[in-house]
Amino acid sequence: MEPFTFGIVFVSVSGAVLVFITILESVGFKINELAVKLALETTKFGAILWFLYKLYSVFFF
Repeated sequence: MEPFTFGIVFVSVSGAVLVFITILESVGFKINELAVKLALETTKFGAILWFLYKLYSVFFF
């Protein structure tokens, strides 16, 4: 997958998850905000590492 396409998909999925969580919270489900923040930060960190790996493979292989 190209880095640009990956970025579009990542942002779209993250936004959809946040909208879904907001809907669940408005219905009455209790949401653990720390777990949501931890999951989003972990996926963001993984995406940055994947992007750096792709950049490395473009320039050095």
